[in-house]
Amino acid sequence: MFRKVLTNLNLNKMKKEKISISTTKRGFPAMWESGGGLTSGGSATIIAGRNGESCHPVYIPRGGHLACESHALICVCEGYYIIHTRVSHGVRSSATIQRITSTSVKDIDGERWEASAEVEEINVFSLGEWNTPLEEKFAKAVEAGFGKASCYHCRSAFYIDTTEKKSEVSVYEKKRREEEMRRQDENRANLRQAKADREAKEKAEAEAMSKAAKEAGLGARIEAVSSRYVTFGYQPIEIGEFYFKSSWQNQLYTEESVSSLERSVSNLEKEKIEKDCKQNLRNQFHPKFEVFKSRVEALGFEISYFTDGQCVRLTKGCCTVSGSGQFSFSEEGLISFNSYIEKREDEILEEKKKAEAYAIYLKKKAEASALELPTNIRIWKRRGGATNAGEGWVIRPNGTFREPDKMECPRPRYSDEGYQNWEQVLVGEVVLHWSKGCSAGEHHFEVIYQPETLTSAQLEKIAMLEEEIAIEWDGRVGLASGIPSPPVGDGWGLTEKNNSYVQKVNHEHEESDIFEIETEIEVEEESDREITLEDLKKLQGKFRK
Repeated sequence: MFRKVLTNLNLNKMKKEKISISTTKRGFPAMWESGGGLTSGGSATIIAGRNGESCHPVYIPRGGHLACESHALICVCEGYYIIHTRVSHGVRSSATIQRITSTSVKDIDGERWEASAEVEEINVFSLGEWNTPLEEKFAKAVEAGFGKASCYHCRSAFYIDTTEKKSEVSVYEKKRREEEMRRQDENRANLRQAKADREAKEKAEAEAMSKAAKEAGLGARIEAVSSRYVTFGYQPIEIGEFYFKSSWQNQLYTEESVSSLERSVSNLEKEKIEKDCKQNLRNQFHPKFEVFKSRVEALGFEISYFTDGQCVRLTKGCCTVSGSGQFSFSEEGLISFNSYIEKREDEILEEKKKAEAYAIYLKKKAEASALELPTNIRIWKRRGGATNAGEGWVIRPNGTFREPDKMECPRPRYSDEGYQNWEQVLVGEVVLHWSKGCSAGEHHFEVIYQPETLTSAQLEKIAMLEEEIAIEWDGRVGLASGIPSPPVGDGWGLTEKNNSYVQKVNHEHEESDIFEIETEIEVEEESDREITLEDLKKLQGKFRK
C-alpha cells in the first residue's frame, strides 16, 4: 500500500527540464543516439518515435573516433521519446524514459543554430523495477538501450530504421520545400551580411579612434617603448596608421594596449637589473666558495654553481648531497656553507674514532676471552619506580662506565628499563650489581667480577655510586608498612666509609635503633615497678589538663 502511494505521488509530480539538443544543417532539431560499454559498466541514449518505434537517421558517421560516442543523428519533434540506460558490472542499474514536449531552434547570425527541447519524465527504472509498469511500445527501445550500454566500446547504432525511406512527394510539395529552403538561405545570407556590415562599421570606428589616439600622443609613447625594446635584442615595433605590431600581433592604439607594452618593457628592465645584481654577487662570492674546494673534495663532494637559482650546492656525481640544501651568494650563505662542511668533517672524524674504538674493543675482547673472563653478563635495570629496582655497572680502569652492548626492553615505552647485556668483561674492569625489592626492603650489593687490584679511579666511582644510592633512598618509607628505607651500610664493601653523607645516614639509623632499644628497656622497667598513690595523682592531673 505504501509503495502504491509513493508511485502515485511520482506520477503526479513528473520531472520536467530543459535540455540542449543538436540540429541538422538546415536547422531542424535533432538528437544523437550515443553511448556504449566500458570495463565496469556503460550508458546509452536511444531516440524513439511517438509510438516507441525506431526512426530513420539523418546522418550516420562512418569514420573518426566512434567508440562510446555518437552513432546516428535523428530528427526529433514534439511527442518523441528519449531513453537513457545505464549498466554497472553487467547488471541493469537504472533507466529513464523522457517525452519531448516542445523544441526550439534559434538562428545565430546566419552562421550557427542554437536548439533546445523541453522534456518530461515518463518512467524510471531503479532497484530492479520500474516506477510504473513499462508500456509495451517501449520494450524494444529499452532492450536496445541496455544492449548498447553493455556493448564494449560500441561503434554503431542499435535502434534505427534502416529500411529505404519512401519519398512519395508531389510536384507541388517539392516546389514548396524548395521555395522554403530558398527563403531560408536568403534570410541566413541577410543575417550574415548584417553581421559583416556591423563588424565593418565597428572596425572603422575603432580604427578612427585608434588613429586619433595615436596622434594625441600614443604614437610617441610607442616609439619610446620601441627604442627600449631594441636594447634587449627585440625587433623594433612596427608603427602603422591604425595599428602597431609587437611581435606577431596587430593592436589598436589604445591606452590599455600601450600601457601593457610599457609594463612589459619595465619588467624586462627590472629583470635585467636583478640579473646584473645576481651576477655581481656571484663574481664577488665565487672566489670565497672556491677556498673550500680542497676540504669539499676531501669529503668526496663537488661544489656546483647554479646560475638560474643563484646558489651553491654540494653534489656527488650528478646528484645533490642529501641534507645539504643550497647556499646563497651572501655572507650568511658562506657561513652556512662553512658550518655544514665542519659538521660533515666532525661526523667523519667521529665515525673514524668509533671505528678505531671498536677495533680496540675487539682486540681487548679477544684478550679477555683468552683469559676466560666472564661473558654474557645480564642485569636487570629499573630506577624509576619504588619496586623491583636495580642496575648494573661495568667500570673501566680509568673510572668511566662502559655502556651495555645490548638493552632488552620488555616495555618499549620505557627505553631505559630492561635487561643490560655485556658480551664480555674486559681486562681490568669491575662489574657491580645493586638491587632493591621495595622501599622498605634491604639494599643488595653484589660484586659480579673484580680484578686483582682496583684503581683509585674505580674506587672513587664506586664511592660515588654508593652515595648516589644513599641520597636517592634516604627518607623514603614503605607505602603499606610505613617502615623507612634502611641505609646502604657497607655497600659493596670495596671502599673505606669516609663518605660524609653515607656516614651521616648510617649514624642516624644507628642512633634511631639505640633510642628504640632504650625506650623498650624503660617501658619494661616501668611495667615492673609498683604504682604508688603519688603516681596516680600525677596521672589524674595529666588527664585533667
